[in-house]
Amino acid sequence: MSKFSVGLIVSVVVVGHVITSTLILGLRNSGPVGGLSSVDAAAQREAIDSLRESVDRLSVAASSRPSSSTVTFDPAGSGAVDLAARFDEVIKLLKALEKSIVAKNEASDELAGLKLRDKLREQYRTEDGSVIAEELLAQGKFAAGGNGILTFLEAHPDHPDTQDLMRRARNAFQQSGYLDKALWLHGEIMKKFPEHRGGDLHLLAMLEKRMKKYDEAMQHFNESVELAKTEQDRMSRLLSRAELVHERDGDSAGLEAYREVERSAKAAGIEAGDEARKRADSIEERLATR
Repeated sequence: MSKFSVGLIVSVVVVGHVITSTLILGLRNSGPVGGLSSVDAAAQREAIDSLRESVDRLSVAASSRPSSSTVTFDPAGSGAVDLAARFDEVIKLLKALEKSIVAKNEASDELAGLKLRDKLREQYRTEDGSVIAEELLAQGKFAAGGNGILTFLEAHPDHPDTQDLMRRARNAFQQSGYLDKALWLHGEIMKKFPEHRGGDLHLLAMLEKRMKKYDEAMQHFNESVELAKTEQDRMSRLLSRAELVHERDGDSAGLEAYREVERSAKAAGIEAGDEARKRADSIEERLATR
């Protein structure tokens, strides 16, 4: 069997597959979310008709092909057509039709995604919207759950659990890696609930440390230490600040920072310095082996 005959068979199979796929996709998307416009449908029908005509001509040529490598035929009586050239035209038409189908389906999928998002937003805005968002968090879908909580709070700004929900959304964004959004939301929490400024400054500094915003983190650690209401809170925040110094400035600076926390805790008569002492000892052992 010649390469033209093989090519003809392949083209017929592919054309049939493309036509069938087009019809199936048209039916699938014929509902409210998608579907072919009258212009798209007419263009695809025209392309399919052209492909059918080309395949018919190729079939006639292949069935009567002599032994020579080039075959000419003139179904319309208007001139000769080279079989290889005609086969190339069929391939071009196939590519054009495929591109049309892909573009149409991408547009339909995008529209479907937008409609689904709008539907979910409406669900989040209902009285049970926070419950739906919590279910997503329980499934590990942190970003979606966090956005769901924010949408719920947009519709219910005076909800009695607003502070807790905002904090849960912030934590969800942190867990999903959306640190910029978590940082923004934490700032909104601090504005709306300033009575927790000391603890929130500590949390803010921890988030900034994770984001490598060391200067801002150091400033906020210092402020949170000054606002500590108990010695236990103060030592905890001093330890977090020492972690920042160690991470930013290396072992020598970290060693001194941890020892300072250890001394402060001892002077205050609390056991919070134990962790600082362990970390300092570990650094000293590591430095001694270098």
